[in-house]
Amino acid sequence: MKDLQKLKEIFLSDDIDSEDYESNLADIRSWESQLIENKNILGWQNHDITKEIMKKAKESYVELSTKLASDRKLTEAVRQSLFSRQDAMLWILSLSGDDPKSTIEGINSNIKTALNTV
Repeated sequence: MKDLQKLKEIFLSDDIDSEDYESNLADIRSWESQLIENKNILGWQNHDITKEIMKKAKESYVELSTKLASDRKLTEAVRQSLFSRQDAMLWILSLSGDDPKSTIEGINSNIKTALNTV
């Protein structure tokens, strides 16, 4: 927010004509709204409910992946349904944390290790 204050000082100074002032003010208000919205978005990741959703998504993803990899008797319709649910869990996991790609790669690595030990 300090940077936003600095922008206000520069772009809303007394030597700006009224048309530019209004345009700059509108832009700065838009940026300010986006910053507040982004701050709120970051806050949801640490919420207890979000953590629980991510935990359940991870558990479901592991369960679905294990079933798909180990049960050769699944019908094509059931396999497709499981793949769809697995994709949904991946999407939820992709919303998590700072580095969702490494989170998903870690989960997949754990699944492979578990399947190789069975």
